Amino acid sequence: MRFLLKFLTLLIFLGLMGVSYIYTKRSLSYNYKEPDVDLIMKDKLANGYLDSEIKKAIEEKRFKDIRICTKLADRFGIELKKSTKDLVAAESTTVKKLTRGVKNFVSGFISGEAESGVEVAGSITSDFTLYGDLRDISKEGRKFIEDRPYDKLILGVSMAGVALSASQLITLGGSSSLKVAASSLKIAKRQKALTKGFSKIVSQKISKSIDFNALKSIKYGSLKEIKNSSKIIKNSVNLKPLKPLFNNLHTIQKNTSIADGIHLLKYIDNTKELKSVAKLSKRYKGATRGIFKIMGKNIFKLVKVGIKWSKNLILSLIGFAFSSLGFLLSLIRLFKS
Repeated sequence: MRFLLKFLTLLIFLGLMGVSYIYTKRSLSYNYKEPDVDLIMKDKLANGYLDSEIKKAIEEKRFKDIRICTKLADRFGIELKKSTKDLVAAESTTVKKLTRGVKNFVSGFISGEAESGVEVAGSITSDFTLYGDLRDISKEGRKFIEDRPYDKLILGVSMAGVALSASQLITLGGSSSLKVAASSLKIAKRQKALTKGFSKIVSQKISKSIDFNALKSIKYGSLKEIKNSSKIIKNSVNLKPLKPLFNNLHTIQKNTSIADGIHLLKYIDNTKELKSVAKLSKRYKGATRGIFKIMGKNIFKLVKVGIKWSKNLILSLIGFAFSSLGFLLSLIRLFKS
């Protein structure tokens, strides 16, 4: 009877080990299998989709979309029709570019408002000369000290921009990439390219980084007077909470472009998604914006599935390890008795 009990116990444990092994093997078989974004995109872009989109964009003067479509064609090996290539070439003549470029650059420099890549360059250049940051501190800072509604993000990032400009003198330009990222946040806010969720996160980081009360001790008679108070502004800023956010933005911009990096913020609700976009931009470079234009936030679901599979794998490995240990201990106890 005792022998039969031992034999049945052994069979039960062997069965449990078998189930654990099969589940673990199944987890291993589908884990680390990245979603085939390339295959999905090629399927969506087939049958003249890009040719049609480029023609519409040229007719409607949506110059950004022309560039997006050509980047997608290059990245995923889509051959555009000769007629489409001719249209793109005709639209990209030097005279047209220069005429639009000068006008848009000046507009972006003066107002800080930016839609096209050239306007973005103008707006960021104005921040690098401190004109843009001082302009925004003058406008929003006055509202703050007068207890009127003000734009916390624009004001906070402008103050951070002044601090970054000061730090460049020490690091010999090492903070320039962070300053571009900071300036692009202001542009995104003006373009209404920031989601509510991401705006909230930026505002929380600004609250930890900026002491707005320092603005009460500076003069607002002119931009020169505000500039003379740069040291006060710099000392009111702690860049540490904002740096990780600026660094991820810089990664996206470095892999795509400044204008594309700003546009991609429309798809980001939290820091986790910001990191995901930064990771995707390393792989797809200039085609990243086009991928999000076609797939939207669905691409994050694919990434989440991958994470879920990884968790299943970890749980199954832990279960397998405990089952093995339990089986081993039970065998020792069984045969000792």
